[in-house]
Amino acid sequence: MPHYPVSTRIPLARFACQVVLCCGASLLGWAQYHFTTSASYTTSLPIPDNNLAGVADTRLFSSPIQSITEVKITLDIQGGYNGDLYGYLTYGTGFAVLLNRTGRTASAPFGYADSGFSVTLADAAPNGDIHNYQLTLDPGGSALTGTWQPDARNVHPATALDTTARGAFLNAFNTFDPNGSWTLYLADVSPVGTATLTGWGLEISGTSPIPEPGGLWPFLALGAAAVGFRAWQRRGAITVK
Repeated sequence: MPHYPVSTRIPLARFACQVVLCCGASLLGWAQYHFTTSASYTTSLPIPDNNLAGVADTRLFSSPIQSITEVKITLDIQGGYNGDLYGYLTYGTGFAVLLNRTGRTASAPFGYADSGFSVTLADAAPNGDIHNYQLTLDPGGSALTGTWQPDARNVHPATALDTTARGAFLNAFNTFDPNGSWTLYLADVSPVGTATLTGWGLEISGTSPIPEPGGLWPFLALGAAAVGFRAWQRRGAITVK
């Protein structure tokens, strides 16, 4: 049963340290961390009545996210005639229709007569399609509230109906890096009533390989333990059988 001097066994401890630290670094390299970043923007933009040119508001969004998994948008619009409004969100090559003349059907060509929106739009919202919101909630002429799915009807507002196919959802932005300039566009496309955009916001969820502040601690602890083990080995000989 041979005994080896400490000096010949120090490389074993060094090797153990390297393995632990390299494993930690490798895990950090492939780990995807999930983030949600929100931003709110205050505005006071009148939406010109009966004018498809409308108004646009562009804002710079900053986040640690590098790949989007979900986008939600809040809209605060005061006054006007809800059935007149058309709006969309753009970023890069992404495009989502938020409003397209809510309530407009073949038998109701002017849409809903309620006044204003204070809503969140999300693809999976349980309240359903905002185009038909009165089937779920009738605000009685006041501003609509709650969380709804975007209209998503990518057609000219003069032809948008409840039966029009939907395809321009917020998932159009999925996998994009969200860091950059996002633009909200709104227009009032029929006479009577003037609405004002008083604010809007983004809530973006996604992933990034950059660790969260606490993400490094488990690997730092492993490294410290390995270094401590190496120091303990230096204090005496270990018998190898």
